[in-house]
Amino acid sequence: MPDLIRWRQIAEPADPQKISDLVAETGVFSEEEAHVAGELATTTLNGTETYRFMFAEEPGGQLRGFTCFDRIPLSKVSFDLYWIAVARDQWGTGLAQELMQRTARFAKSKRGLWLFAETSSRQPYERARAFYARSGFEEAARFEDFYAPGDAKVIFRLKL
Repeated sequence: MPDLIRWRQIAEPADPQKISDLVAETGVFSEEEAHVAGELATTTLNGTETYRFMFAEEPGGQLRGFTCFDRIPLSKVSFDLYWIAVARDQWGTGLAQELMQRTARFAKSKRGLWLFAETSSRQPYERARAFYARSGFEEAARFEDFYAPGDAKVIFRLKL
């Protein structure tokens, strides 16, 4: 993990593009997914929807990783993790674990009992599924052929 990381939670005007660029740079997500990730910051900044973020930046503002999450509507105790991504050169450094831990602590501080994450069963998401397992999540549900034939939606949950 980089020695000097600035942690922040408030979205800034440059974040939608930084998020889209980081997500695209991972090589895991499609162009459409990278665009959607950035749009969550856009809608938060313009007030049409709101999401919570945890940003990890280097001095000078280079985004190294982020999470996007929020309380699940109508739930008093459950949060959804919509996105977690770190720059490719940060894979294996512990940055993703630190982002996850900070996100989980924040959700717990808001009376959260559960953090849910969903991902695809396709091979490019194998690292994500392994990461969730290493982070203490358990597989809670699997919906076969959800995204496309042969592509299941896999839901993980973490007890906070």
